[in-house]
Order: sequence, then C-alpha cells, then structure tokens
Amino acid sequence: RVLMFFSSVASDSEEEAALRLLSSKFAAGEDIFNKFVDEQRISAVDILRLFPSCQNVSLTGLLGTLPSIAPRYYSVTSSPLTKEGDSSLTVAFSVVDYLTPSTAGLVFGRRRIGGIATRYLECICSPFLSQSSSSGTSHKVSIFPKPTSDFQLPANLSTPLILIGPGTGVAPFMGFLAHRQSQIASNETTRAAKASVEGTWRGGYDLEEDEMPVSNRDGRGLNPALDFTSNQVIGDIDLFFGCRHKHHDWLYEEEMMRFKEDGIIKNLQVAFSRDGKDRLYVQNKITGDAAERIRTMVLDKKCAIYVCGDGNAMAKDVQDAIIEVLAQAEKIADDSSNLDDAKIKATAILEQMKASNKFVLDIWS
Repeated sequence: RVLMFFSSVASDSEEEAALRLLSSKFAAGEDIFNKFVDEQRISAVDILRLFPSCQNVSLTGLLGTLPSIAPRYYSVTSSPLTKEGDSSLTVAFSVVDYLTPSTAGLVFGRRRIGGIATRYLECICSPFLSQSSSSGTSHKVSIFPKPTSDFQLPANLSTPLILIGPGTGVAPFMGFLAHRQSQIASNETTRAAKASVEGTWRGGYDLEEDEMPVSNRDGRGLNPALDFTSNQVIGDIDLFFGCRHKHHDWLYEEEMMRFKEDGIIKNLQVAFSRDGKDRLYVQNKITGDAAERIRTMVLDKKCAIYVCGDGNAMAKDVQDAIIEVLAQAEKIADDSSNLDDAKIKATAILEQMKASNKFVLDIWS
C-alpha cells in the first residue's frame, strides 16, 4: 500500500514502474519485495532516498499513508513491596541491533538495523553506563501502564509456581520473585509480632487481646486477612531461564543466585544454547533433568505455570515439552495407553490449566 502510494507521486517514469512492480501481486514483484523490502527492512525514509523523484510528496500525504508506530510493552521487573517508600520502577530490555542478510546480486544488503524503542532507550542509558557516577544525571521518559488481569502472582501463597522465561522473558519473573520475598518477610514479621504479644506480660499481668489497639482490625482486634496469609504454607518456585552464553547473556545471574540461596527459588534450571557442541534450550531441561519434578508439580501439587518470551518458537516448544512430560506420566500410569492417546490426555490437562489461569502466557513475536 505504501509503495503503491509512492509510485503515484513519483515523477520519474522508471522509478514509478519499479515501485509499481514492488507493490504488485505478480510472482516476480513479490519475490523482489521479499528480498529487497522485507529482508532488508526498507522503511519509507529509505524509499525516499532510493527513489528521489518521490520526494515531492506532501507532508500531509506522507503522514496519511504511513502506519502509526506500534506501542512497545516492557514487563516491570520490580515489586512495590521491596522497599517501603520507594516508588522506583525497573524494566529490562534487549537492544535490537543486527545486520540484514546478504543477497546475491543485491548491492543494498548487509544493512545495520536498530530497534526503534530499544535504540532510543540505549541512548538514554548510555550516560549512566559510561560514567563512574551518575549523580545529577536524569532523563524523562514517557510511559503508560498496561495492567494485566492474568499474568500476576496467585493470591494464594501456597500455590507452587513454575516460571519459564528465556532471555528478557525472565523480566516479569524477577518482579514475581522480589514480590514473593517481600510477602514472606511480611509474614515473618507478622508471626514475630503475634508471638511477642501472646502469653504473660512481664509487668506481672495478662495482656488481653482487646487491650492491644491496632489499626485495620475488626471489633475483636483481629485482622482475618493478615492472619490467613501469615499462616499460609509457601509454595515452591521453580525458575527456568535460557540464553546463548553463560558469561554474556545471563541476565540477573546474581539476583537469581541470591534468590536461590534465600530459598525463594527452590529449583533453578538454566540452559545455554551456544556454550557447547549441543544446543540446549529450556524445553530440553523440561523433558530432561526436570521432567519428574514437573510431573509432580503439575499432577500432584497443582502448580501454576507462567511462560514469557518469544512466541515464534519458544512458547510452542515449551508447551510441547510439557505435554510430552505429562504424556509419559499418563502412559506409565496406564500401561494400556499408547503415546498418542496419552498426549491427547496431557493436552487436555494443559487446556484445563489455561482455562483456570493455571497456565498463563505472555509472549511476543
């Protein structure tokens, strides 16, 4: 559509014919479009440079033809409970920066392409990364919230969790883990406070329940919601993370190891796809070392599974891996069941988990 518009304003007949061919449905036109426009990520600005006779286009016509820039969504990696009075908010992003493929006979290949949003954010962050001290340095960034009703921690702390997030897909889970750690700390504080006011007062008289005025409590001096959460059993959390290189791409390595040491993460599974001869991905961990653990978490402990990241391949591969793991359990439990029937039953389990918000996806292409 954009190319057809440019062909209508081109003053050079050869440029007009070329643009019409690129925008046509002919096989030759579609083939050239794929190699020249799509693979080389040609933008409207590139068209104006490559076809100068189109530069007489009016600003109104140009803006009316171009699509609006799609919003970029980034997951919050922090928790509002982490520090009292701290209103800071953190996100994670991977800077998009790559070269387009080289095509035989096309001089215009090997173009360096950068992400619109991530390149802008990289420029903003550069002063903070290059200076020994960033005190006094600030930059205002306009953002907008996009609340989610599904992709959030279960209200019940006892629900076990399996978090699967390769690359920057791990970003929301770092917020989950920080939030869970704060919830546990709050529960421990509540238990300590409750223990300190029970029994006999050191002054020699019993301290009655109604004699302890506390806000946010009912007429009996109790806070049922707080008492409920403080007495909950904390469910296990298993985290699956994948990246290319251990010493280059492992986002939040220190934080993950700290959560593991503190017991917030029960099991940490990490896969590196470029560090060995064999490419290892999170789905390989699911069907390999963690298979029995996942079967127990899903079938016995009724866990919730969260998947975040690439939707082109990873999300489907992860779902297939979980179905395979559950199918093996079904086949073992029922010797008369063949693998195909077992996969049908495993798929039904996964679909039921989706319907009850026990299997939640946050993916992008």
